[in-house]
Amino acid sequence: MSKVKVYSIDKKEKQKIINDLFEIFVELKTKNEVFTFLLGLFTPSEVVMIARRIQVVKMIIDGACYDEIRIKLKVSNQTITKMEHWLRGDDEKTEFITRKINSSRKRKEKSVTRRTDGGMLDKYAHHRFLKDLLG
Repeated sequence: MSKVKVYSIDKKEKQKIINDLFEIFVELKTKNEVFTFLLGLFTPSEVVMIARRIQVVKMIIDGACYDEIRIKLKVSNQTITKMEHWLRGDDEKTEFITRKINSSRKRKEKSVTRRTDGGMLDKYAHHRFLKDLLG
């Protein structure tokens, strides 16, 4: 699929197609459904780009400096700045995102202590790919 210039799409059409995407995200109930959806819809490179932005946000929340983020995640200062402006756009958004990330961390800690094997993440190659990304 060729790249689409955001500004070349009619505003109403853009709102409709983005809304359709969000509606599908809302319907995804399990981690396996999310994996299947993302890996079916996006290339591994696109998934990594999205995941890396989330990692940038996590590191910003943890108080990491730009150099540390840039070196560890191999992202540009522009990406870090963009994510920081997005995160710090308003206090409610910052609090919401921080709460979601901390909740995710707590769930991950619990699942690590309960898990004895890789489970579903070892079943398929694209799942192993994500498992390697997630650590």
